[in-house]
Amino acid sequence: MPSPTSRFTIAGILTGLAATFLMSSPAHAAGPRAPGDLKGYGFDTCVAPSQTVMDAWNLRSPYSAIGIYISGSSRYCGDAYQPNLSKAWVAKNASYGWRFMPIHVGRQAPCFVNNPDSRVQKKRMSWTVSTARSQARSDAAETVAALVKYGFGAGSYSYLDIEWYARTTKCDNVVLEFIDAWTEYLHSKGYKSGLYSSASAAIAAVDAARISGRAGFTKPNQLWFAWTNKVANTDGGPYLSDSGWANHQRIHQYHNNVRMTYGGKTLTIDKNVLDVGRGSVAAKQVLPCGVRMSFNSYPQLKVGSTGPEVAALECLLRQQGLLSTVNQTFRPVTAAAIDAFRKSKGWAPVGRTTRPTWTALMSSGSSPRVLKQGSVGQSVWRLQRSLITAGLHPRLTGVYDSSTVAAVKAYRKANGLSQYSTTESTVWALLRRGKLGV
Repeated sequence: MPSPTSRFTIAGILTGLAATFLMSSPAHAAGPRAPGDLKGYGFDTCVAPSQTVMDAWNLRSPYSAIGIYISGSSRYCGDAYQPNLSKAWVAKNASYGWRFMPIHVGRQAPCFVNNPDSRVQKKRMSWTVSTARSQARSDAAETVAALVKYGFGAGSYSYLDIEWYARTTKCDNVVLEFIDAWTEYLHSKGYKSGLYSSASAAIAAVDAARISGRAGFTKPNQLWFAWTNKVANTDGGPYLSDSGWANHQRIHQYHNNVRMTYGGKTLTIDKNVLDVGRGSVAAKQVLPCGVRMSFNSYPQLKVGSTGPEVAALECLLRQQGLLSTVNQTFRPVTAAAIDAFRKSKGWAPVGRTTRPTWTALMSSGSSPRVLKQGSVGQSVWRLQRSLITAGLHPRLTGVYDSSTVAAVKAYRKANGLSQYSTTESTVWALLRRGKLGV
């Protein structure tokens, strides 16, 4: 811990400020994430929504990821039914923070039964294993081409959609051979394999193959299982054992064909919860003045107060250009800096901290377009600290978790905002005006 008489150079402060900005900004330079690291929510819908809908849902919905149908002859919403989906659409939405679950709907299980009334009659795999494996490689080549077409780089996933079928040993065997060949081809091209299916169908078959140690079987990297129990977790229940795909390798489609409205825009969607990549991992806190900034409470401070909270306060004032040195003693110059900050807000001088002062100081700075469940980064740390100064009680985790969601919803309600769970410009604006949550 720095001594009370520590001084911090301008170069050190500027370095810390630059690091804070860089680490709190969305990192999308590597291209669209399919799906990247996330422990949060996603949705899929037949037709990729318009940009207007995507923008409204980006700011208001809890969803960070969207399933898009990029390839496969058996898609109900193939290219002819996708007026919005393009490389430019993917790139723009990626720049706003969206992640993607690219879906391939090609050949189905050889025992799959088509709905005769559907406008799409799905093709089936051959019962002959060698032919089915060749068909799988052909499907995989098609989806790799689509991944490239839409701008998804090496390491991205494509999810093979195997619709429900009545399981038999013979049918399972062909399906597993198809999945094996599909996965091997994707891996050979630098991509990752995902499998989407009903939990009771191909998902259960693949998990059984893992448990039995099926010879030569190359497991898909992630499983996306449809089990519409309306429970938003990644527990596979009786279909997918806990020991399989346990390292952030699961997506659960838990509620289907639901009409949802955010920002005045309505879609019919399937709801999903994701735990993929590394999950949501908190960034290490950047300390712009080399002092602790996170506390469970931020007390009233005045001339003569001492301690690490004073150093945090003086760091915030230093960031405003109102104080030249930072230590753990509240001095008359600190009181003057507080009143200068208050004057910039149109507030009367008081020479001490107040909760609105803490809140306005803590929330100052750049912020991303939107934060929502699963978000991480320096802005999440700053948001959690700002909510605490505003009188709420999120956990200081660096992850936009359920406690942060609850605090944000309470803050929005207290300040007359719609009851969404996201943090965007309207929330930051209120925090910077010193508006409290209770």
